Amino acid sequence: MDGVREARRLVETHGRLGAIARYDDRRLVEIVAAYGSDEDVGIPNFLYSGWCMTALPHSRIRDDEAWRLENGNIVLLVEPGRRARPGQPDEFIGVPFGPTARLIMIYLQSEALRTNSRSIELGRSMNEWFGRMDKKAGGNSYRLVRQQAERIATCRFSFHSERDGVRAIRNQSIVDEGLLFLDGKARDERQASLFREGVVLSESFFKALREHAVPLEERAIRHISNSSMAIDTYCWLAYRLHALKKPTPITWNALHSQFGRGYGQLAAFKRQFLGKILPAALAVYPDASDHGVEVTDKGLILKPTRPPIMPRSVA
Repeated sequence: MDGVREARRLVETHGRLGAIARYDDRRLVEIVAAYGSDEDVGIPNFLYSGWCMTALPHSRIRDDEAWRLENGNIVLLVEPGRRARPGQPDEFIGVPFGPTARLIMIYLQSEALRTNSRSIELGRSMNEWFGRMDKKAGGNSYRLVRQQAERIATCRFSFHSERDGVRAIRNQSIVDEGLLFLDGKARDERQASLFREGVVLSESFFKALREHAVPLEERAIRHISNSSMAIDTYCWLAYRLHALKKPTPITWNALHSQFGRGYGQLAAFKRQFLGKILPAALAVYPDASDHGVEVTDKGLILKPTRPPIMPRSVA
């Protein structure tokens, strides 16, 4: 994409401040400069392929409302869980949303594959990982993570697909057991280790994840971690581009359906997607910006491109 390539050229030639003075999109220059100067590539992250083709809401919806997203032959249905308390009426907890929910999902799946275990301790390793995402653990950040983790742990997720390569998961929770306090002392010492709870991924989801995991670059996620749409777009490109055999057109209507829930008008979505979201995703996926994505009046043309993480790096 021309804008990303130009921003990268200016940063390489004039440095970050010089590029900012010469380019009208400071936000894009900052992402390009930060990604290009970041030598901490990190370990490979992973996401189930179904999540690369669908996504959670970008913003909060009603707590009692289910979320449904359809993309081609894939349908994602997320039904909110309930909180039941003795002597009180049940209350809906709500569907997870926003960038924090996505970061938690990436962490859970990456850690499960790294340890080859469905059981994941949300202790020091999650603290460290959120630190690598430049997220400070404490105060509002801690409350937001706890809120989104509870939503993830209690929701019912269903993937429905007639397409090969994406395993259908029906009427399953991603998490079998979640947010388990170790003991009273652990609750009192949360400030020392803010994520002491543990989760156990469901067996069916763990099996699907092992069979259809998409490698992601940790450094890339770090530099777009504040934008749920940019994360979704990056993950989608990481999944689609390397599997293509020939250039493939994607219409604006299809892009709006997948990424643009919340944008009533296609024109408004298109301006946001081209102006901020796609450039941010391509800024952290240089091969895609150079070879993989062409913008047309009708939409995008995706072209075969190597993945952001090569198989040898993953191994």
